[in-house]
Amino acid sequence: MEMQTEFLSEIVDHLPEGMIVMDKNRTIHYLNEKAFDMTGWKLGETVPYCTYCQEREVEENENRCILTTDDPIPFFNSHLAVYEGLEEFEMSLKKMTISEEIYYVLRIRPPVQNENSERARFHELLVQETLLAQEAERKRIAMELHDHIGQSVYSIFLGLEVIKQNISVDKYQNHVTNMVNVMEKTLQDIKRLTKSLRPEIVYDIGLEKSLVQAVKDWKKLYQIEIFLDMDINREHDLDPEKELHLFRIIQESITNSVRHGKANYFSIHLKSNYQYIFFQLYDNGNGFISEGCKTKGLGLKHMYERCKMLDGDIKWISKEGGPTRVEGFVSLIKAEGERI
Repeated sequence: MEMQTEFLSEIVDHLPEGMIVMDKNRTIHYLNEKAFDMTGWKLGETVPYCTYCQEREVEENENRCILTTDDPIPFFNSHLAVYEGLEEFEMSLKKMTISEEIYYVLRIRPPVQNENSERARFHELLVQETLLAQEAERKRIAMELHDHIGQSVYSIFLGLEVIKQNISVDKYQNHVTNMVNVMEKTLQDIKRLTKSLRPEIVYDIGLEKSLVQAVKDWKKLYQIEIFLDMDINREHDLDPEKELHLFRIIQESITNSVRHGKANYFSIHLKSNYQYIFFQLYDNGNGFISEGCKTKGLGLKHMYERCKMLDGDIKWISKEGGPTRVEGFVSLIKAEGERI
């Protein structure tokens, strides 16, 4: 048995990926040679949280590490603090119980490109083209609403106003007044739909100012309280197309919260860290069973696909009766030669 143990230890020590065994307090009880070479960590030290988990807002008694949740992400890319700064790793975590004590086996390795990842990238490119086509169609419809239908409705509205001023019979005056009110509401609806379909303001003034304006519109439209908190480092130039995708993620989330969750409070938290922007979206609605939600509903699928397309991820944390928290991260920096 001792020989088998030594043999297994020899195998683990020479694996091509890092293996770390830590307890629930993240104290290191074992790490193989590869893990030591990659991180410089030592026995008895504490494994740091990755840059993503450091930014998470967690509830009382909730584990900060996203890989320890009930429905964990199988593989997760983020940065860990090592002795020479920060390094990006692909990570996975396995929970095990030994003598009634909980331990975690953390596997780390540099992000790799293989056949599966290339296949996944090809899928992401297909999704990307689909979403871009949707945005182009939204832009076309928005322009049609604004330039043609909106202008025609506005002309009718002005004409009715003129007729209203020249009618002396009360019965007809009331009819025309009602028509004017309907046309005015129609103009407001067209304006709202145009802004919803194609928030050109994102391209003109950027994500932050766009969200400030959008929050005002959403408050008025949905009649709910919305809290917005942003801490974004503008040192890097952000790609407008990518900013639009993040805007869509937030827009879809608040729509779901109001229409399906019947929420009357919604909060948006954005914070940048290195090349990533982390987001947490919270509502006090009815909630839902979040397990497997990435494959449920077209809106949730699109939110997930947009995050993956932006080299990020997203997670829904909810239960029946609420509340609901949506958290994730995206990279909005345009790499050299990248097209999105």
